[in-house]
Amino acid sequence: MQNRVFGYKEATALIVAAMVGTGVFTSLGLQVQAIPSTSAVLLLWILGGIASLCGALAYAELGTALPRSGGEYHLLSKIYHPTLGFIAGLSTIVAGIAAPVAVAAVAFGKYASNVAVNFTTLAPETLGTVLSVGVVVLVAVVHSSHIRLGALLHSGITFFNFALILSFIVAALVWGQNTSVEIVPNAKDVDFMLSPSYAVSFVFVIYAYLGWNSSIYVLDEVKDPQKTLPRSVLSGVLLVMALYLLLNYAFLRTAPMQEFAGKIDVGNYAATALFGTKGAMIMNALISCALLATVSSYTILAPRVWRVMGEDYPLFSFAAKLAPNGAPIQAFTLQAAIAIFMVLTSTFETILLYAGFLLNLFNLLAVVGVIVLRIKMPDAPRPYKAWGYPITPVIFAAISLWMTAQVVVQRPTESAMIVCTFALGYALSVWNTRRSRS
Repeated sequence: MQNRVFGYKEATALIVAAMVGTGVFTSLGLQVQAIPSTSAVLLLWILGGIASLCGALAYAELGTALPRSGGEYHLLSKIYHPTLGFIAGLSTIVAGIAAPVAVAAVAFGKYASNVAVNFTTLAPETLGTVLSVGVVVLVAVVHSSHIRLGALLHSGITFFNFALILSFIVAALVWGQNTSVEIVPNAKDVDFMLSPSYAVSFVFVIYAYLGWNSSIYVLDEVKDPQKTLPRSVLSGVLLVMALYLLLNYAFLRTAPMQEFAGKIDVGNYAATALFGTKGAMIMNALISCALLATVSSYTILAPRVWRVMGEDYPLFSFAAKLAPNGAPIQAFTLQAAIAIFMVLTSTFETILLYAGFLLNLFNLLAVVGVIVLRIKMPDAPRPYKAWGYPITPVIFAAISLWMTAQVVVQRPTESAMIVCTFALGYALSVWNTRRSRS
């Protein structure tokens, strides 16, 4: 029996911290590069919030109807087929959790190096890499040392993250000089919204919202999950949606959007416009601490998926072993190694697009699974039923399919990587099954 250490506040904090971080502090520059319209960009964040809320409502039903940790691995195995669940689990481990850890670590290194470069002779690129690898190792060590300590640390960092964003929003609204930010869509925005670039940019928004399903990964450790799970996902998503809209509006208030185009550390440029160079150094340090929350949240999630898969498949049996303190140390170590490998070998935008697109596919299958499960198991106990069913899961599916169709055409390289991921997962599943029978 797992220790149930996640109450309503901890579960909500897990969701908020998993969502708020890398995406909102980095993706605006990638969006305005393709969509030169502030109102169209802000509309992206509204659309992403609606999709995430609809998905979270569906996941709350799935989590209480099929209560077990493991995320999409467990859900898709039960709803569709164990092979699909295996592929989802493997993809979640590598692309869904290791990739966000790596991207958050790279962003952390970028922001932190803007400050640390003044105290070292290392080149900024080298310094950023060292800091990125270091934060992955540090967080893995902390969480593998003590489960309760990790949960408490996580909640504390999340509170800091929340306070930082609110402070920046207030500062931008008071001292921001760019008054040309349009928030009401116009006729030109319709053309932007119908363009393939809009769908590709939506992937970055979806990535920023990733984490609304975080509590499903630690369901075995959630107190009173029938009540806690739906409350935490609703509170977390609505809170983050409001924060995202306000923060992106605040960023755009500080400087013309052209100055953010193609930039990853948009918070640095916004802070420089507001507070000058010295003020920007302080803001870079604070944002670095905020990004630590994202690394922390995904580090918490990863070993739980490894453990559940290890309980079902001999190939990953080592990951199911727990240390005397109850922490899956071997799973923590392996996950950190994968994240570090991605930090050292991959580019920021490619990983972000790949991870966001792939994860959305599995989220799509899981959300549609609510409808499938109601048909296959109409009499199964459902302590919580998705609000707005079947409209809410259909909305999520429609938005996701629109994005998927456009990305497949516009980004063939990332699409091919996803096909390879499915093929690898299927091959390992077949090999594992034959090994189990022999």
